[in-house]
Amino acid sequence: MRDILTNKLGSFQSTLAVADEPENQPIWQNQPPQAFSDGLALARTAVAGLATTGAAQSLPTTGSTAALKALRGQFTTALLPLARATFQCLTSLGRTEDAAKVDVTGSHLHDARAVALAGIGETVLDLAEPLSTATGSQSAAGDKYGVTADKVSAMDALWQKYSTAVGAPVGARAKRKAMSNQLPGQFAGVEQQFSALDDLVIQFRGTPAGDLFVDAWFNARHVVDLGHHTTHPASAPAPATPTTGTK
Repeated sequence: MRDILTNKLGSFQSTLAVADEPENQPIWQNQPPQAFSDGLALARTAVAGLATTGAAQSLPTTGSTAALKALRGQFTTALLPLARATFQCLTSLGRTEDAAKVDVTGSHLHDARAVALAGIGETVLDLAEPLSTATGSQSAAGDKYGVTADKVSAMDALWQKYSTAVGAPVGARAKRKAMSNQLPGQFAGVEQQFSALDDLVIQFRGTPAGDLFVDAWFNARHVVDLGHHTTHPASAPAPATPTTGTK
């Protein structure tokens, strides 16, 4: 889900960028229907809010030194076998550069400072997660090495708990998770705003410049999956055609 929302945010931002292109602004600015300009302004504010909320991840935490020490021990105990299994799997796939990123030992984890340890865990999870996911009819590449979905999920929950406890800087993984877990309702509302704009933007057809603008608008509205799980575009309306009365 988090990749879908991340990519949808990119689609919203790309659509706004199309409207803001210098050659397109004269087509809709101060032009009827006024509801399009008004709706675009509201959508622009809403999209900025989505981006801001998705980036605000730091949470205040409290806890005793003893509790944090116990949590660190639990975290490193679970992280080491997953890191080594991920290293072996990536090596077998010929991904030596990625394998080097998770080539950590117990000593590395023991000596790492609190925040650095959280970063190591994030790197391991980012590389292990795709290996634990089956693609099509093929089993997950990591199954053979013990990089399973259950283990990755359990490690991910522990990583979130540990990272929050030590106040680790928010990385890309945490941002994606927040977008997945906290923002689906907000994204649905913004999608409704853009759907209303879809119904209005087609009124700008009728000239070569207007047709190009509308086509570019709907192309940007396509939600292309830019995440690491799949490279296929998600379902979205086809680009508009010049036929009167259709998008």
